[in-house]
Amino acid sequence: MRRLLIALVVLAGLLVAADRIGVVVAQRALAAEIRTELALQQTPEVRIGGFPFLTQAARGRYEDVHVVLPDVDAGSLQDIRVDARLAGVRTPLADVLRRQVDEVQVDRITGDLTIGYEELARASGTSGLRIARQGDALRVSGSVEVLGRQVDASAVGRVDVENNELVITAEQAEVGGVQLPQAALDTAGRLLSFRVSPQGLPLSLRITGVRIGDGALDVSAVSEDAVLRR
Repeated sequence: MRRLLIALVVLAGLLVAADRIGVVVAQRALAAEIRTELALQQTPEVRIGGFPFLTQAARGRYEDVHVVLPDVDAGSLQDIRVDARLAGVRTPLADVLRRQVDEVQVDRITGDLTIGYEELARASGTSGLRIARQGDALRVSGSVEVLGRQVDASAVGRVDVENNELVITAEQAEVGGVQLPQAALDTAGRLLSFRVSPQGLPLSLRITGVRIGDGALDVSAVSEDAVLRR
């Protein structure tokens, strides 16, 4: 009986080891594939959750896949960090083994996007624009032309999401050292306002919300019943 127990313990250990080796190999392969498909400069982080992995692989369904993409370009926005969780990833094991995975179905994807203020200012298209956090809002500053003269203006920036775009609306504009009528200040505010459309976000993500962080915008995104294709 004692020998049988020892044998069972050893067998269980071997199965666990095989399972962990399998998940490591799968994570590396998936990370390499994602880097190639998205033409990333860095290899993404991939973690396949759930235990045992081999059972998930046999069923062709993975309940929790965590992917971190460090340097995504999306239209005018570049070097975005995307932290995504994929729930209910479905792909047949036979296709994986044959390396013939042309599409993957996913029940739900949630993503957190990090967009630095320097990158946001660059994507605005306004030369020399500066953006920093000011409490629960942004401070947007730059040189604009008002009443035929170039002035340094600053304003409080409100951030909203409209149709998968980030909209920064400058309010309460101020112009240092110059007395201007309210209409001119309103013009300065409009010139400091802009919108950015992150084109081609990975994993079919669409922006749903935004929060102002210390050094970056923290943007939430989601995709329901996604089909990821090559």
